[in-house]
Formats: sequence, C-alpha cells, structure tokens
Amino acid sequence: MTIAASVIVIVILSATALSVLLVRQHRCLEKIQNIFDSLSHLQDSFVRTNLNLESLADRLQTLEYQYTELLQNFENSKVELARLAEAMGGESQLTKAIDLARGGASAEEITLATGLGEDESNAIVKFHGTTKR
Repeated sequence: MTIAASVIVIVILSATALSVLLVRQHRCLEKIQNIFDSLSHLQDSFVRTNLNLESLADRLQTLEYQYTELLQNFENSKVELARLAEAMGGESQLTKAIDLARGGASAEEITLATGLGEDESNAIVKFHGTTKR
C-alpha cells in the first residue's frame, strides 16, 4: 500500500508539475505571439514610412524642377526687362534729340545732351533740324 500511495503521490506531483509547465509554456507562447504581432505592425509601419518618403522625394524633385524653371523664367524676365528699359531709354533719348534738333541745337549739343553718337546726332539734325541752319 505504501508503494501504491507513493506511486500515486509521484503521479500527482508529476501531473501537477507538468500542468504548471504547460501553463507557463502557454503564457510564453502568448508573449511570443504578441511580440510577433508587434513586429508585424512595426514592419507595416516601416513599409508605409518608406512609401511616404519615396512620395516625398518625388514631390521634392518636382519642386526642384519647378524652382529651376521659375529661376530660369525670372532670369529671362530680368534680361527682357533690361532690354525694354534700354529700348525705352533709347527711344526717350531719340525723342529728346529730335526735340533738340527741332529747337535748333547742333549735332555736338545733341551728342552732349543725349549721349548719342556723332553720326546719329548729325542724321537727326539733318532730318529734324530747323531749316535755318
């Protein structure tokens, strides 16, 4: 009887130990599953972040192209504005020279007053000057 009781106690102790080990193993498996789920979520977040960064890089490249284009247009506008200002200034100098010639100024006076060349001043005096000269 003692041997049978000892065997029963050993079986009960073994079953208890085995059930404690199974419970702990189940908890470890749950923790591993939670870690796996967290890593999966982290991987998904990484993929989304990577896609967002690629999209951002594309947008930045587009902005850089647009900036370069705007800069080129700005430079072209500055050149065109300088040409227009020069043309307007030249026209006003020609107008001033014609008015001076009609007022009786000599070619030398026109050259000094407007900065036009001597040949231009002579031509203006010839065509627009007073007939008294």
